[in-house]
Amino acid sequence: MEQLGPTDPRQAGPYVLAGRLGAGGMGAVYLGRAAGGRTVAVKVVRPDLAGDGSFRARFRQEVAAARRVSGAFTAPVVDADTEAAMPWMATAFVPGVSLQRAVSAHGPLPEATLRTLVAGLAEALGEIHRAELIHRDLKPGNVLLALDGPHVIDFGISRAADGTGLTTTGSVIGSAPFMSPEQALGEPLTPASDVFSLGTTVAHAALGRPLFGEGAAAAVLFRVVNTDPDLGGLPDGLRHLVAACLAKNPAHRPTPRQLVELVERTGRPETSGGWLPPGVAADVLAVRRLLTAPQPGPHPAVPPVAGGPVLPAPTVPDAPPAPDAPSGRPPRRALLLGLGIGGGVLAAGGTVAAVVVRQRRRTPSGTSSEGKPSDGKSPGATASGGAQAVDRPTGEEVKEGVLSWKTSPPESCSQALAAGDLVVGVAESTLAAFDRHGTVAWTLDGRAAGLRLAGTKLPGRRALLDGGVLYTAATRMAAGTEAGQPTVSMTTALLAVDPTTGKEAWRAETGGHRTAGAIQILGVRAGRAYLFGLGDGTGKFTGGHVWAVDLATRETAWFRGFDGFALVGALPPEGDRLLVGGEKTVQGLDRDGRTAWSRDTVLSAAGAVGGRFLTVVDGVLSALDAATGEPAWTVPGVLPVAGGSGNAVAASEDGTVLFCLLKDTDGGASLGTLDAATGAVRRRTPLPRESDRGLPPVARLQCADGNVYRLGADAVLWALDPADGTPRWKFTGLRGTDPQNLSWTAGGGRVCLADSSAGTVASLFANGV
Repeated sequence: MEQLGPTDPRQAGPYVLAGRLGAGGMGAVYLGRAAGGRTVAVKVVRPDLAGDGSFRARFRQEVAAARRVSGAFTAPVVDADTEAAMPWMATAFVPGVSLQRAVSAHGPLPEATLRTLVAGLAEALGEIHRAELIHRDLKPGNVLLALDGPHVIDFGISRAADGTGLTTTGSVIGSAPFMSPEQALGEPLTPASDVFSLGTTVAHAALGRPLFGEGAAAAVLFRVVNTDPDLGGLPDGLRHLVAACLAKNPAHRPTPRQLVELVERTGRPETSGGWLPPGVAADVLAVRRLLTAPQPGPHPAVPPVAGGPVLPAPTVPDAPPAPDAPSGRPPRRALLLGLGIGGGVLAAGGTVAAVVVRQRRRTPSGTSSEGKPSDGKSPGATASGGAQAVDRPTGEEVKEGVLSWKTSPPESCSQALAAGDLVVGVAESTLAAFDRHGTVAWTLDGRAAGLRLAGTKLPGRRALLDGGVLYTAATRMAAGTEAGQPTVSMTTALLAVDPTTGKEAWRAETGGHRTAGAIQILGVRAGRAYLFGLGDGTGKFTGGHVWAVDLATRETAWFRGFDGFALVGALPPEGDRLLVGGEKTVQGLDRDGRTAWSRDTVLSAAGAVGGRFLTVVDGVLSALDAATGEPAWTVPGVLPVAGGSGNAVAASEDGTVLFCLLKDTDGGASLGTLDAATGAVRRRTPLPRESDRGLPPVARLQCADGNVYRLGADAVLWALDPADGTPRWKFTGLRGTDPQNLSWTAGGGRVCLADSSAGTVASLFANGV
């Protein structure tokens, strides 16, 4: 738990707030206590969203949905005020460690525990579905293992089964390794989608790794949609059950009630304290012992904050019995508090907050913020014990960036980009342009033209501006009949739009190549636009394709179908080559789309500078000759890119310098400044540490308008000076949002942000003011 900061509220309704537990896309979660001593978790909406009428309406729906869910394996809402100046919702605590952290710390779970896990998750989903909701984000991070059984949390993105959602149309929701195939393809969801996610979650717990592998989100989603996973490592007694959950056809999956019955046929699952393996149970009990340990005096008060009151510490309930204690099932209402240490988490109202490790802060007196003498050594210097000490700034003194405007369009946008004086948002059905006040300047309805503009959940750039024209990747939908049955045919399309008026200028289509639609527009070079799409062009709707469009004739220059999937690509500004990275191979294509060279490798990131390709494989950055694929130079220790916008490597506007994130020995990262010609590291600047919520460090970089931009895992946006890597400004208004739900584009003198979790589009200028 973190001490309250100057901007944190001190009270929400009848609850005094004693500390900050964590944050999410909608706001922050605090430890609260009522006058009678009741301890709760209070989610308070972000100040910038509280005044947004459409967002407040969605928050009302979230609270209403959460109130409808009650059961032994969920966290109940105990109070809420959606009409307060700062809307809030209070829920009971669930004591436990997340399934994600338990597996990371202790490895695969035993079969007996897995059986109880299946039954508990199925019971929870049954309650959720009876409330006519679909969870949509069931994953190990949203499952808590408590002494009395597993608990499903986080209903912040749940959608009503009748289609009335808590998030706006077209928003990208879910976690790639645990999505159902229909969710990955952006199709309408039924409760069966949650059952697929249950299967992948249980498989993760049984195997100790994601069932559909790791890597780029697009690669994982391709495997989810198109491949059958290897279930050979699962216990015999659960293999067929999990396989049934993973049926590609939602209608063929069992219901939650059927899953419970399947488990009970082999013996009723254990839900007392003994259901957990000793190591996991010890983690939970260690937390309880810590919180109930005798204190030398009365419970200390939370230290005062400027402008805030001194708040008493919360009372702590009695610890539950140990796993081997004779007992039966502990009463659920008695289990109120759980704070994670050593892999544990504190869960409240659907939010999982990892224990915060305080960062050392440099002070003028030469001591850290914790009162320890600072060593004053340069980055990489060896400290006692052989560890590497890094003189890392906190970034606390960096000025805060200010949004120029923010708005909530009717349809959630998957991308926003600058187009002259306007900002254009790309949604599934529409394009919408906003002026300097955030007011709608024009809209283009793709549905009227039979187009879907952003109809896939796969990551990628939907639109770009080139030569004063806005180019958008699209999918043309046409109804028809085949063998007397209604059908829908799809083709990949490129839409050219006048960015000043929103009028369609022209469009091109793949014509005779029957595809499953567009994924992204890779770029424009030398009069051609290059697009990636689904389907190999034969109408089978498997594999993928690359499509080159001649912008002068508006005709196909070439079309290349692949058995696999085009996941990542790069288009060097010089030359005529194109890089295509698939699930297992990377290829260099020539001007006519033919394979010039091929390598068996899996890319985690790709880019280009000059006439070279840039690739990142297993933390090694390589500059490849575009003609031969041979490396010109390599740099190890580079952080990969993750889901969401941004790149692992960003090139300066003149193409002479590259920027990447380099791993540091203290677990943080430094901005690496590289010579683009030789790969020589010119400079290494330690960056402020981010709160990554237990996620591995990754890179999300862009370079534009004289800044190097970095979006952290905590969704804080930094503008860095390319000359020395020092921060110029930061924007913390989205802190706690999942970066995979944020699309951001730098250029044209501003940074444009599309937050699908909140359904907003925003803009701030390159100077941060």
